[in-house]
Amino acid sequence: MRPLFVAPDAEAIKARAAGTGRALGVVETLIPAGHSTPLHVHRHEDEAFYILTGTVDFVCGDERFRAHAGAFVFLPRGLPHTFVGISDEPSKVLVMFLPGGLEDAFAEPRRFHEILREHDVEVVGPPLA
Repeated sequence: MRPLFVAPDAEAIKARAAGTGRALGVVETLIPAGHSTPLHVHRHEDEAFYILTGTVDFVCGDERFRAHAGAFVFLPRGLPHTFVGISDEPSKVLVMFLPGGLEDAFAEPRRFHEILREHDVEVVGPPLA
């Protein structure tokens, strides 16, 4: 495996499984106000978020977190989780998948749900209201 460097103005996918020996995938993305994913479970990946700007509420299992800029949130595999953007402006976040692979869903938006199914991510409830 080789070191990886990605310039600040590079594409939204900062690291791919292919470039990290499958250890990690990293995506920089925006979470608009009111946007929430359905409650879902990753069977094979841990997921982590570093909040660059804005505020995002997270639910993981029985816990709820309010994450402001500078916060880090780790969501272990096997626990149902979701999030919702609550800032007036979109929140900019780094999303990390360990091991990598799910970052491909951001690279191929038309296949987003298909890629989630391929990675055994199961929707188990509604988005946050």
